[in-house]
Amino acid sequence: MHLDGGFRWRRLVLLCLTVNIAAAMTAGPVAAAYQASVYDNKTAFTSCIGSTNTIPQQMRAMAVNAFRYLAYTPSSYEATGFTSSTVLSRVANDQAFYVHSHGDHYYTGWGFRADAGVCNQAIVTSNQIKPLRTVSTYVKSANLVVASTCHLGETASDFPLAFGIDKLRSTPTGANYQGRRFFLGYAGVAYTNEMLTFETSFWKWAMTGHNLGDAYDLALRTTYRPNGTFPTWWGSYTYSGVPFPPAPCYTCR
Repeated sequence: MHLDGGFRWRRLVLLCLTVNIAAAMTAGPVAAAYQASVYDNKTAFTSCIGSTNTIPQQMRAMAVNAFRYLAYTPSSYEATGFTSSTVLSRVANDQAFYVHSHGDHYYTGWGFRADAGVCNQAIVTSNQIKPLRTVSTYVKSANLVVASTCHLGETASDFPLAFGIDKLRSTPTGANYQGRRFFLGYAGVAYTNEMLTFETSFWKWAMTGHNLGDAYDLALRTTYRPNGTFPTWWGSYTYSGVPFPPAPCYTCR
């Protein structure tokens, strides 16, 4: 497809870059019983490449709405509010976690770039997160983690393990159940417009009575991703995404 100079930035912004770039913050509700954190690296996809792209804000808003629907209490951060220190100060108690940023295997490990409103951005890695969630030898499991980045969903990535989510999958029948855990990520290079399309569909299904495995499958089948953006997951296919067990049914037979 031909792209003239006026629209060249549109092409550039789609590719998840792995170079140093950055972003600013918006705080959400005060964290309550089921803490959740939502981050988008606004600066990296806007001022650092000279665009007015709004995809990061759209991704963050969808994640906040979905977490609220699923009964978490999310706080959200972007630009100067999305710093590595903010992430690391909260992550020990996050039961749901969402980040839209650049992700890769960096020299310090698998992780993503914090925003901080600069284009020379700090990296937050699984090696930093995991100890904060570890009690004795046990890693506290998050319920729902979405790494809306390049690479962190790859088989070699240890990013899910930092949140206590094993890289295993249950089946749609419930076999090999992994508990109330679900990790969604992307393998390889992911394009932001295709991530937006996929996540719009995924959250729509997750918020209309579908479990997360079904929401993934439905979004995968009904979205067009011509550049090969590949979402992937680990955890329990039949998990609804809510942070508490289902209420017992006293009238079921």
